Amino acid sequence: MRPLRLVMQAFGPYPQRQTLDFRELGNRTLFLIHGPTGSGKTSILDAMAFALYGRPAGSERDPKRMRSDYADPGTPTEVIFEFSLRKEFYRVYRKPEHAVPKKRGGGMAVTKAEAYLARLTRLDDDGQKKDHGKRVEERLEQDRRIVGL
Repeated sequence: MRPLRLVMQAFGPYPQRQTLDFRELGNRTLFLIHGPTGSGKTSILDAMAFALYGRPAGSERDPKRMRSDYADPGTPTEVIFEFSLRKEFYRVYRKPEHAVPKKRGGGMAVTKAEAYLARLTRLDDDGQKKDHGKRVEERLEQDRRIVGL
């Protein structure tokens, strides 16, 4: 599996949309994620793991606590991870359950978690096939077994 693009919004320390384009690395297979303590390095790995497995990389981190404390209440938390696997392109989308302001009246409402896996013909398309809900977990599990993850 080769990471191609990671988009995080209201995730970890990132209150706004952040995009990491790993294609800029070209054919390099080794790279370093560095920065000062608290700058969000682990959150990058957490976002990839959350997209693929539905939980962050570290076992001590709760998936329900991945929402950024700094995000605007109306900004949805979401992760989009695009990768190549055996010469095919995939996009995984996850949006965890979280509280948002009600559209009418005061207070908060809880949004449903969403997830899908799309096989792409190219990276800029919307996906040829989407598997929703538990089926995405089954599909990802199958790909993880093939890759050895």
